[in-house]
Amino acid sequence: MATPQSADITTKTAGFDPAASMMTCGDGSGGGSYAENVAHVYSQEKALRIATYYRCMELRANTMAQMTVQYQRLNKEGGNYVVSNYGPYGLFNYLLQREPNPLTTAFDFWRQVEIETVARGNAFVYIERGDDGWPRAFWLGMFAGYDPQSDTYTLLYNGLRGLRSVTANSGDILHFPNTFRYQGGYLGISTLQYARDMLSLSATLDKAAMESAAKGGRMKLLIGEEKTGGFGGTLAGGMFNKKEMDKFAREVQDKLYAGDVVALRGLDKVQNISMSAADMQLFDQRQFGVAEICRMMSVPRTLAMDLGNSSYKSPEADRMDFLLNCIQPKRRLIEDELNRKLLTPADFGQRRIHLCELPLMMFDKKGQAEIDQLQLQTGSMTVNEIRKQYDMPAVPDGDKVYLSTNLAELGGEKLKGGAVAESQPAPQKPTNGGEGAEGGEE
Repeated sequence: MATPQSADITTKTAGFDPAASMMTCGDGSGGGSYAENVAHVYSQEKALRIATYYRCMELRANTMAQMTVQYQRLNKEGGNYVVSNYGPYGLFNYLLQREPNPLTTAFDFWRQVEIETVARGNAFVYIERGDDGWPRAFWLGMFAGYDPQSDTYTLLYNGLRGLRSVTANSGDILHFPNTFRYQGGYLGISTLQYARDMLSLSATLDKAAMESAAKGGRMKLLIGEEKTGGFGGTLAGGMFNKKEMDKFAREVQDKLYAGDVVALRGLDKVQNISMSAADMQLFDQRQFGVAEICRMMSVPRTLAMDLGNSSYKSPEADRMDFLLNCIQPKRRLIEDELNRKLLTPADFGQRRIHLCELPLMMFDKKGQAEIDQLQLQTGSMTVNEIRKQYDMPAVPDGDKVYLSTNLAELGGEKLKGGAVAESQPAPQKPTNGGEGAEGGEE
């Protein structure tokens, strides 16, 4: 069994040191090592310095936070679910939609839940219950551990009086893990763990681009000595020229090129040994990371403000793809966990907790108008129900259900002129009876 020291030596001999850079060249004797030039990204703070990741993370968090969490009960008269705000249910919805705890709003709370899930792999929420068992506050945990033997979580969170630690049954902890999990399926793995190579590449390109931009596109130079004839002349003149060149190189290096001038012997001219920023196209290479980061974050490129290859239809299609393939699965995950931890099996089919997606359509006036028109024509909603979504007062006779009659059954009365016949006035009935009327005329 190898000691830790021997294991460390073996690792370094193999040319890979986990604590050092991903880019090494053996032990350094066979060539240069550029490990110091690599910008590693292992934390959320460093990842957010990359514009594409910042935009993708903010977009996902804000989108999830826009959907309102609603406690609903089954309306036995209509057979559908409606928001319930009576008695303790009103406080329940207040916590879910307005103020989960005295330190935060619901929007910030659910936004941070998404950030914790993606950046750290797990989001833990402690349910503080009252004596009656109803929730009194929801606290987002800073750190939590799970013990499968006792089915309990140990959670640390910021409370009203500073840091609080609590050990609670799994029924009092809302756990939202990331997509992929460690072996056993309990704890999620951070997206940064899989994306760190791509993020490190993007950060390294950003660093190189900044260095090139700071130099103004200047090049590295070689300054060589002038050759002299004869043995004595080469030795004496060469040594003299070397000193002069070193002095000249230091002056140019300090005053002009700041470390990009190298003095060598045996050369009789000045030449470039590096390309300018324009030749290396560093700023174009940085675009390569945009697509890769968007793939890792499940965000279309157009939504990450990359409109280079998009058409006028791309943003609308990409937005729908984002909602269906990224947001909808996250919505289902949150709904299932809330229903599982906040409701009982007896509530199934009678009560539910639902994430309402209507706020996501509020600023798409044209799209929302088309949906409202379709629901009105098919009888899915009434006029007053549509007006209620926009906080508009009800109107008389606005609760009637309408159904469009543009379609008719082949061979039905509508096509045979039955509607026209019904519109004609009915024949007048005798006022005094048939025969009596004739007799009166006599």
